[in-house]
Amino acid sequence: MSFTTEVKQELNRVARKRQCCRTAELAALFRAAGSFHIKARGEYGLHASFGLSATARTAVSLVRSFDLPLEVRVLDERRLGPHKRYEVHIEGGVRLVQFLNEIGVLSDSMSLQEKLPLRIIRKPCCQSSFLRGAFIASGSVSEPGSSAHLEIYSDSEPFLETVREAAAGLGLRLSLAHRKRHPAVYSKNLGAITDFLVATGGHQAALKFEERSVMSGIREEANRRANCDQANAARCTRAAARQISAIEKLQRSGGWDRLSSSLIEIAELRLAHPSTTIADLGQMADPPLGKSAVNHRLRRLVALADG
Repeated sequence: MSFTTEVKQELNRVARKRQCCRTAELAALFRAAGSFHIKARGEYGLHASFGLSATARTAVSLVRSFDLPLEVRVLDERRLGPHKRYEVHIEGGVRLVQFLNEIGVLSDSMSLQEKLPLRIIRKPCCQSSFLRGAFIASGSVSEPGSSAHLEIYSDSEPFLETVREAAAGLGLRLSLAHRKRHPAVYSKNLGAITDFLVATGGHQAALKFEERSVMSGIREEANRRANCDQANAARCTRAAARQISAIEKLQRSGGWDRLSSSLIEIAELRLAHPSTTIADLGQMADPPLGKSAVNHRLRRLVALADG
């Protein structure tokens, strides 16, 4: 099961308590995955097709709260491999027209509305419900651990603008991608995606993204420290090589005999322990020396060899 499916399964289990929120979610479901039909003799039809049975059950439950008759059909889809589509069909006259007006498909003058009325997403609770319906109908989200990406696609840019407005009402920023096929609103920001999941009721999914964020931070810190340690080790190796080269030069040139006993002691320690740190060299001296004292003596040796 993909992570997107996991998220949708969780969102489909969210309790829908308020009538205004059920209206907002239905408006998103039928706009994202539905079609409106005008039939003969004053009859109308509203159909929606979903890829998950859980989403179809959510749509059925929400529609039944409006006391409307409906029919569910299960179709076998084989174009992209064997899987099923779940269609919800609603047909009727005056009561269906009233319902279509309530969910923003028809205006008060009974004309078809391309953009949903703002009354549907006026309240924060309705904004959350609307976003949930839009996502479970036509959304996707990346797996935790991969590049963060959440999107909701639709052929209707006015619908996507309503999705952006609902998100903005909750402090969430979604960008609009103008594509030839399936325009979409999206976010590639990990924090924004986590907030979107929380706002729509996907708390377990949000936790997985939070875990991913924490683990990513730990990996970044570990890599930073490893890179820092590697860089320090490389610097120490280069410094030790310069020091050994200077000491050997002093031995060959006769300058060795003019060195003080303290310089000879640290020079011999460096030759005997070429990869030992400055701090450890200091502990080997008699009496022990601090890092600054060892550094000073090694720099003195290099300067004498260069002079």
